[in-house]
Amino acid sequence: MESLLKVIILAIIQGVTEFLPVSSSGHLVVAKGLFGLESPGVALEVALHVGTLVAIVLYYWQDLMTLATAPFRGDLAARKSAWRQLLLIAIASVPIAPAGFFLKGFIEPLFSNSRAVGGLLVATAVIVSSTAFMRRSRKSIDVPRSALVGVAQAIAILPGISRSGATIAMGNLVGIAPADAVRFSFLIAVPAFVGAICYELIFYSADFRLAYIPGAVVSAVVGYFSLKLLINAVKSNKLWMFGPYCAIVGLVAILFL
Repeated sequence: MESLLKVIILAIIQGVTEFLPVSSSGHLVVAKGLFGLESPGVALEVALHVGTLVAIVLYYWQDLMTLATAPFRGDLAARKSAWRQLLLIAIASVPIAPAGFFLKGFIEPLFSNSRAVGGLLVATAVIVSSTAFMRRSRKSIDVPRSALVGVAQAIAILPGISRSGATIAMGNLVGIAPADAVRFSFLIAVPAFVGAICYELIFYSADFRLAYIPGAVVSAVVGYFSLKLLINAVKSNKLWMFGPYCAIVGLVAILFL
């Protein structure tokens, strides 16, 4: 049986690194190299992804409920706004599916290449650090900007590239207000997470165990507070502070693994 301690450790790593701009996949590769920590099996990976998905749903519950119900309300303005937001989320969600499908053969070997992941962590450091020099604009999210954020999310399937860091930085780069950029980043994470979970369940065998339930709970709780920390960092224009950390972890992976 899986060690409960191992499950909890992986859940904490997942909960912290999935939302902070430091790359959860990159950290799992580095942790495997440094501490001999085995990669989670498909079932545990699904459980941890469910936990982090729950964290997003809990934090953005009001936004998600509004998006789910407003399209069918009597208020015309509310309906139009909700349908527009859903369209932008759908547009941003398009690039990740073909990227994952067509680049699968290129991406999977990277999970066993610590130096490559280290290099991608350094790239994340550059991406995140660049937000310190971006102007804080307040442009609305439109079709071209949502598509570019979606491309950033697709690039982040590479292990070592942070999904939150890439999408928020892209949002800032194209002029989206920081608070709107982080909100949009996690709204488009919902279909991405659901898609990843369904893909793993359909195409890989999964052996679920009772020990994975507390893992999902820990991942959700830790992820919720990590998400709050990230949002506070974005609002105070301190997202760049995670850059040096990513650079150090990346260099450790390149030089010592």
